[in-house]
Amino acid sequence: MNLHSSVSLTLAPSAVDESEALLWVALVVGIALALVPSTYRWGRHGVTAVHEAGHALVALLAGRRLRSIRLHRDSSGETVSVGRSGGPGVVLTLLAGYPAPSLVGLSGVWAARHDHVEAWVLVLLVVLGGTLFLLRNVFGVVVMLAVLAGLVALRRWAEPEQALAACALVSAFLLAAGLRGALELFASRVGGNDASALAQATHLPAALWKTTFVAVALAAAVAGAWVLGLQWPAVSG
Repeated sequence: MNLHSSVSLTLAPSAVDESEALLWVALVVGIALALVPSTYRWGRHGVTAVHEAGHALVALLAGRRLRSIRLHRDSSGETVSVGRSGGPGVVLTLLAGYPAPSLVGLSGVWAARHDHVEAWVLVLLVVLGGTLFLLRNVFGVVVMLAVLAGLVALRRWAEPEQALAACALVSAFLLAAGLRGALELFASRVGGNDASALAQATHLPAALWKTTFVAVALAAAVAGAWVLGLQWPAVSG
């Protein structure tokens, strides 16, 4: 018994080092995928899916009735809900989209840090799976099915180390892409975005809401970096 215990203690640091190295590689790759135009162009469809799911979830929590969700080929999206034409419910629903990818990314980093990857994946499956029934265009259904298939595969077949690395990669991508998407609002001269809709609903300038989106995304990225500064737990199994 003593010999077995001694061997376990000797191997543990090496296993932890390998797992931590894999995690950091996954984080760097996730950030790179959000910065490289070609990969960001494809990954942005997943970001849009999370964005619209954020609108839908908050709309439900605000007491509104969801009518439809659409995901378009140009990576834009649209969530239609029914309820009062003004008030806090409308404002909260409009606010929810751009912060959603960043907050999901931050929650993923926290889940990886505290060994709750399985629960994180399950929550995403439930929320995103629920939006599947509201999608009203074929492209949107294809995108959402692809996202859900990836989550199912991660939950069913990935080894603990692989699941942790995948969670880190996706979370880093969402944090970086969330910030990039918020910053891109300032470069856009086209109306019809969440900031302009919030300006109409609140009579406050769209620039204020664009700044708010950037501030939330930046705060999430900083919080994620702070979490990553802590020691990663050993991977069991």
